[in-house]
Amino acid sequence: MIYMKMCTIMNRGSAMRRSFLYLFVFLTGSVVMIIEMSASRLIAPYFGTSLVVWANIIGMILLAMSAGYFLGGRLADAYPSARVLFGITLIAGIILSLIPFISQWIFSALTNGILATPFKTILFSFIGVLCVFSPPVFFLAMVSPFALRLSIPTAADAGRIAGRLYALSTLGSLLGTFLPSFILIPVIGTRATIYLSSFVLLLLAAWGLRRWWAFALILLPLLQLYLAPQSIKTTGQVLWEKETPYQYVQVVRAQDESLALVYNEGGGVQSVYHPDHRLSAQEYYNYYLILPYLREPDEPRIWILGSAGGTMLQLFDYWLRPSFPKMALTGVEIDPGVIPLGEKFFGLTGRETVVNSDARVFLNSSEDTADVIIVDAYSQQIYIPFHLSTREFYLQARQRLNPGGILAINVNAVDASSPLLLAFEQTLKSVFPHTYALPVPGSYNFVLLASDQPVVLAAQSPVTLPGSLSSFWQYFYSHTQPIRENSGLLLRDDRAPVEFLTDQMIWQTIRGSGL
Repeated sequence: MIYMKMCTIMNRGSAMRRSFLYLFVFLTGSVVMIIEMSASRLIAPYFGTSLVVWANIIGMILLAMSAGYFLGGRLADAYPSARVLFGITLIAGIILSLIPFISQWIFSALTNGILATPFKTILFSFIGVLCVFSPPVFFLAMVSPFALRLSIPTAADAGRIAGRLYALSTLGSLLGTFLPSFILIPVIGTRATIYLSSFVLLLLAAWGLRRWWAFALILLPLLQLYLAPQSIKTTGQVLWEKETPYQYVQVVRAQDESLALVYNEGGGVQSVYHPDHRLSAQEYYNYYLILPYLREPDEPRIWILGSAGGTMLQLFDYWLRPSFPKMALTGVEIDPGVIPLGEKFFGLTGRETVVNSDARVFLNSSEDTADVIIVDAYSQQIYIPFHLSTREFYLQARQRLNPGGILAINVNAVDASSPLLLAFEQTLKSVFPHTYALPVPGSYNFVLLASDQPVVLAAQSPVTLPGSLSSFWQYFYSHTQPIRENSGLLLRDDRAPVEFLTDQMIWQTIRGSGL
């Protein structure tokens, strides 16, 4: 009855009903992509945002859509009713409104006590996406075949109407890609974005069903938003938190009063600030403080690619400013939401310059040069972004170094024979004539140095070196060794499997330890 009535109305050219159906398809298409974009943000604190996690998100969403299209088509032929279409949308809206709550429960259960090996990351992120995000996408995928079935009065109109519906659905998906990425998630957060999407679905369904109880369900996401906890995943004493355009960020105070910048890797620390400015031999970035003394220009220009909250900027300014009053410090940080935290929480004084840019884009666009370039960008705490690991990148970095300038990068490796470390060493040697490696004590860190001139260290530290850095100088002098030729993979823009090599190293370590 409803189907015949809809066809009659559309045959008569009812602009209101046709416009509503088109709007319906457009908005449901946008919600599908909003779910996909939000999925990466909800899952990141538990499994990260590596390539395998994204593959699981995209793969599971496509699988759910395929199943929804198939079943939706069969259901539309068996029950060509607008009431069924709106009922399906209502179910999708209800499930979507529950995702912020059930995702925390499911992801916490999947990661509780589980060591994040590559295999387990793949398996459990697969299960998590399947359980949490596939159901609403499955129901929303039914909309397209239903809308097509209900809107075609005659076979002669099938092609034109189908093309129009698919175009509107795709345009909606386009909106659902850009709107949450550039506006909704950065401004109102992931949870609120999901609740807003749920509200839209429930409103559309209620408008189509014209039932009071359907309109009452519109309150569900609003209540959920009001009652929901204020953080996706709380870690320690949270002083500040926000969804930035790139990640979920927290500033956390530890028991020793130090502050940590935590990204969305479930505890991955990107910056640490000790109010007493203490130095630890196990923290690789403290060894970078030696670098300006290896050349001692009158006004050293230091670039830190991947400055995050500004740990190294603060250390350089505090410990080396007395020796180099005119030292120029520049940090490059891709996330604009993180940059203000440097002065607010991590001890930056304003004497430093922080540029909002991707590190490689910065090198491409900058016309300045530096005496020291430090590469300290990571994703998910352990992966160096592939485009900052290649021969092409190091060629660009060399062009930006002054004669005698030094490039430094930290590589996580279990030992000196790690294929990951060998690949970085081999790639650096293909660009710089003088390369060196420094194993950091008590850690899995290897500081790699590269320059167009030899780096010669004297046993006696410079007279201008602060006393607190004397032990670092002596360790630097005793343990820095030239990098030898090896069989490591040459990393290129076309082939730089940094994530694979890192995962392989972790997996072999786990197997070797019997875990």
